[in-house]
Amino acid sequence: MASELPVLQPLSTEAAPCRQLLSKGLFINARLPKGEQIVGNGNFWCNKTQATYGPDARLCDGNECRNEARGCYES
Repeated sequence: MASELPVLQPLSTEAAPCRQLLSKGLFINARLPKGEQIVGNGNFWCNKTQATYGPDARLCDGNECRNEARGCYES
């Protein structure tokens, strides 16, 4: 009898995006089925500053706002 091998998932070394990071895609894709989206997440802004830069005066985007070393990062 053959047994099935478990599928291993790679460990993610990337932190989750900051909870204060907002994007156009969050609003447009909100009620679509999982895995479907109309528009990408190209336009980002910070909920705290309401600008394209965070409280640390650095750019907000999908990569920079995953950096846990930033003083403004919130998991």
